[in-house]
Amino acid sequence: MIHPPAVCEKAQRLERLLQRVEAGEALEQVCADLGLNVQTTNLPKLQARYEAGGRSWEALVNGRYGHPQKAHSALREWMYERKREDETLTARELAEEVGERFPVELSIGHVNYLLRKVELTRPPGRPPRQTPTLPSPAPSDESLANAGLFFLEGARQALGVAETVETCLAEACDRYQETQPETPLRVTQSEPETNWHKLDHLLYLPVLGLTRPRDLYYYQGEGLKVLYGFTYKYLTLEHFLGQLTRLQVGYPLAEALARCYSQAWYPGQDPLFLFADWHVKPHWTKHPAHSGHVAMWERVMPGTKQLLLNGPAGHLLGGWNHWVDTHLTHVLVDLEADLATKLQRPIAYTIVDSEAGGLPIAQRYAAAGRDYISVLPRQGDQRLAAFELLGEWEAVVGDPEREAVDARWKDPQKAQADPRRLVLMRLLGDTDPTRVYAGHIPTSLAAGEVPARFRQRWSHQERVIRQMVNGANLNANFGYTYREVPNRTQRRRWEEAQAAVEVSERGLAEQEEALTNLRHKLASLRQSYGQTQAALVAEVVARQLELASRQQAGQTTQRCEQGLHRREQRLTALTARFQRRRRRLLEEIVRRRTRRSALRRELEERRAARDAIDTDSLCRERDLEKDQIMLDLQVLLTSLHDWARNHYFAPEWQRLELDTAIEMIYRKPGRVHWGREEIEVVLDPYRYRDQQQAMEESCRRFNAAQVRWRDGRLLRIRVARQDKLQLCNCQGAVQT
Repeated sequence: MIHPPAVCEKAQRLERLLQRVEAGEALEQVCADLGLNVQTTNLPKLQARYEAGGRSWEALVNGRYGHPQKAHSALREWMYERKREDETLTARELAEEVGERFPVELSIGHVNYLLRKVELTRPPGRPPRQTPTLPSPAPSDESLANAGLFFLEGARQALGVAETVETCLAEACDRYQETQPETPLRVTQSEPETNWHKLDHLLYLPVLGLTRPRDLYYYQGEGLKVLYGFTYKYLTLEHFLGQLTRLQVGYPLAEALARCYSQAWYPGQDPLFLFADWHVKPHWTKHPAHSGHVAMWERVMPGTKQLLLNGPAGHLLGGWNHWVDTHLTHVLVDLEADLATKLQRPIAYTIVDSEAGGLPIAQRYAAAGRDYISVLPRQGDQRLAAFELLGEWEAVVGDPEREAVDARWKDPQKAQADPRRLVLMRLLGDTDPTRVYAGHIPTSLAAGEVPARFRQRWSHQERVIRQMVNGANLNANFGYTYREVPNRTQRRRWEEAQAAVEVSERGLAEQEEALTNLRHKLASLRQSYGQTQAALVAEVVARQLELASRQQAGQTTQRCEQGLHRREQRLTALTARFQRRRRRLLEEIVRRRTRRSALRRELEERRAARDAIDTDSLCRERDLEKDQIMLDLQVLLTSLHDWARNHYFAPEWQRLELDTAIEMIYRKPGRVHWGREEIEVVLDPYRYRDQQQAMEESCRRFNAAQVRWRDGRLLRIRVARQDKLQLCNCQGAVQT
């Protein structure tokens, strides 16, 4: 086959490139010398083709070299000039104009190829909007589900989170392109509006009754047609979420949103006090993985710990994913210091449950000079006799049936080792306290204020977490990519077993040393007894001889008999004392030997238990980045609902939890009229009068806030009215 000269010449240059690279020259320098653009990833393919073709340049000929003779130079110049005049022209429109002006028919692909050669193609993705282009969802006379989402859309504009998310995403894209310019991602080239379309589909999954993007695979509902006129399917969102994971945007986004929430709910620079708590979600897997205690299942199993922070009145500030075996003492103090820097405002103190009631976290807080309030677990001696009161009992704020007082441990050593401030609380008329609050408690809080402040955890955090579990899919796992790492759980078990072995070894060494000392004592006792006994026996014999000689001589023997009697008594007492001390030493030796035998058996058992722990096998550690991105969106959805119910909803709806609001409000069908200056949402009427009136009041409050859509158009919401007869019939049916 005869090829064009240019094609043959390029194949020959490719052959020289391969030969020079084989000789050890750098690919970039060779490409610059030969005028070629060969990527490192394509070099193995060229080398394989070259070797398969017998190392001949003909093997490097690319048959797909187009038909430039069809698009001659005059046609190309005219087409290039036409494209420069109007950059919005598509390849299809250019091909049609070329067909009208020249007797040539070009395919759309070939037009794009020619434009790409001179860099006249448009960037990938949807073209940017030159003016506030009106969306084109379903016709206005069609009622679509989920029209109540516009309440959340208005809350998003009021909270100002859109700018925060866009800025954080843009910074992540810039970082990624700087570090990995050779592997571009679609998300880095897409318009912010396109990214928001996909983010909203992930954000509103709970509203659609879905848990994961995979649920969209068979989803047949109306989805977000009321907002965008279409609904993404599974694969698009899964790819988008995967690209966000590669950007590593989850944790920076959590910090940026925390700053946004803090200024929206608590404007200014005043110190904040926080509520902190773990939420542990289980992860069901048959593979070895790090494990921790999951309270809801009352078992130890794999999972993920989520640290949730709430501000005063329970408004969420953010959530962070951690490994399931992470302890609160490992992260909370450092997170507070880092969060104070990120929020650009001080943290007054943190309120934590009994998990922070131990001494390690108290020592960390004391070293950092930070404050916190916790409660002692209901373990050990917490009777009044164990404490020393430091003041008078005072009434608990908001609870006149209980009283509180500052105290410290009565044991001096225990009090000196404990840096915590203790506050006792008891019922009026009782003696022993029912709760003991502990921590680096601020001195500005009186004893009666501490229980009242700690009790706010239940309404301002525990209830919020329950709301997220029920309404925002907080227990769902999203990312399952993992890496093989040493098993920290097994390693900790081995370290605990090794500590037990060391205890047994120390005990055994102590027994061996004690036995050696006892043997030395027994030998010394026998030696000293033998020496003293021999001296006393000699004295007794001498006195006996003296007594006999005095008796023979007829001398007085009274003093001699008394001396003999004393020495015999001393000898008897010495023998009795020796036998007693010897018996005690022998009994102690027997006891120590028995204890040594028990310790030897215990040491063997503990060594066997330690050696049975497998520390060599690896286990799976999940990548939490994708879960963190979805946690950011779950916190965002909860915060949007919190803002909507506090600022837009009628008073009787301001205590609605997220799952209830999804059913009653956010899934409410309605019609949307997309005007040039105003967007009007008309919700379908409610069946019951009280709900109709509550929605009318909610719409009035929303419209009074003058909320604007993302493109600047005024957003208005109203609910269609039912006729009076229908409402009466409904009320009659309810009464019946």
